[in-house]
Amino acid sequence: MEKSIIVDTYAILAMAYGELTKRGEEVMAGIRSGLYEGVIPSTVVFEFIVHWLRSRIPSLKSIDEARTFLFTYFKVNELTSDDFIDSAKIKKEGDDILAKEMNGRRLSIVDSTIIHLAKKLGVGIITGDKDLTLVARKLGIEIIW
Repeated sequence: MEKSIIVDTYAILAMAYGELTKRGEEVMAGIRSGLYEGVIPSTVVFEFIVHWLRSRIPSLKSIDEARTFLFTYFKVNELTSDDFIDSAKIKKEGDDILAKEMNGRRLSIVDSTIIHLAKKLGVGIITGDKDLTLVARKLGIEIIW
């Protein structure tokens, strides 16, 4: 059985732009080959499509192509109301952490759902996002980058 890994939008965009670290490339190649199961919360679908609509992913020519890419390579985890309640708690905690350590920055809603899903499934996150990395590590979640 393959190991699941939560994939952040940052990692998907870094892949599109050829900006992954060596370890990031290995993990994303492992997701493509089926060695790993790349899991994304439905909020990452939203965020990725927003980036596509803003013309930040030129390799995908249509919204259908963007959607197909996401649903082909990643398992999309549809979040429930309870998931959002738990994510809100993480957002508050993350905001407190970032306020102290990153000059008042705030954890995004999408990042809070990514951290929640990683905690819920007991798996790590692939990301290069500094805010997400700091908060996730403080909460005991493995970061792959």
